[in-house]
Amino acid sequence: MAGGTFERWVFSHYYQFIREKEKNIIVKCNLCSSAEKELSTSRNSTSNLKKHLDRCHANTKLVERSAGSEKRKHTEDVSAGTPKQHKLKFSRSSMTLEPREVKRLVAEYVVEDMQSLSTVESAAFRKLLSKIPVNTTNDKQLLPDRKTFAKELDKEYAIMEKELRKTIDAQDYVSTTADIWSANNKNVLGVTVHWIDADTWKRKKAAIACRRFRGRHTYDAIATELEDIFSQYGLTNDKVTACVTDNGSNFVKAFKEHQQRQVESDEEEDEVDGDGEADFTDLHSVLAAAKDPHHRCAAHTLNLIANNEVDKWLSSNVESRAVYRSVTSKCSALWTKASRSTVASEFLEEVSGRKLIVPTVTRWNSYFDAYSRITEMLLTDINNI
Repeated sequence: MAGGTFERWVFSHYYQFIREKEKNIIVKCNLCSSAEKELSTSRNSTSNLKKHLDRCHANTKLVERSAGSEKRKHTEDVSAGTPKQHKLKFSRSSMTLEPREVKRLVAEYVVEDMQSLSTVESAAFRKLLSKIPVNTTNDKQLLPDRKTFAKELDKEYAIMEKELRKTIDAQDYVSTTADIWSANNKNVLGVTVHWIDADTWKRKKAAIACRRFRGRHTYDAIATELEDIFSQYGLTNDKVTACVTDNGSNFVKAFKEHQQRQVESDEEEDEVDGDGEADFTDLHSVLAAAKDPHHRCAAHTLNLIANNEVDKWLSSNVESRAVYRSVTSKCSALWTKASRSTVASEFLEEVSGRKLIVPTVTRWNSYFDAYSRITEMLLTDINNI
């Protein structure tokens, strides 16, 4: 007996069941001229058979078998040599888009996929858009030039930023993250904000800055930039419960100096307002006020701990240190060769079928991934390489 999925399939009458083979069933296509050709498909799936119909009989009008009836004879005449095909009919009234909607979709595509603004001036891109039913005959109205499109993006960004500020203002507490990285010989400062939605109790997040950071990464320059970003979104000390960064000394000192200035400022106010009498303060309030808002990234901290422990182990174990240095030097030579030589990189890909991962200091788990990629290769492939 054929599998239940095959029997219930609406196009099963185009196939003849032959036999069962382990977890599969063997059938023959009634539409194929070669009666000897057998097809195999899973008992629980007919995807292979559907792909065969789409690939080999695309010009044949397929008729679905009525539910509960016997296999019905198909109505197309295959031997007549007149291919028949369904024509998709679109209702222009229901499919027509407004120019505003097309612009919104194009803007979303350019921003989300980080495409160049010159995309909107591409002849091929405009040809693609011309196939979309739009309620206008003016091509310039549909999609303006790059400069006009950029201005509209700026307007949309201003609206989005305004809504984001309203959302952040409505929150009692938020946490933030900050990081500095380099790309294309340029330094970039990124800041994100996180909060809990009061209605759904789900975590929410948003990027509030991704700006060029000029000059050296000194603690005072970092503090100035962060203070400017936080002030733009009304992120005060009372609202920001924590700011998570890596363990860089510049970030650590920036928050340490800022906290020291806050303490000194509070002490000056106490000296001015003091009347010589003892004030009793809730201990919980004191501890909460003294809490450091700066949090070091847990992943980066664990990475530093692991690196330090490895260094301590290697320094105290001569044999392990010798093996480690020997293996590391060979891997480093392989990484260097593959990075600097296209011939070596191509040969490596031909032998192993995969590219090497070159570790970097700033990517904390890159060494593990790089070594794992090499150990996953066969020893014979490594020797050939």
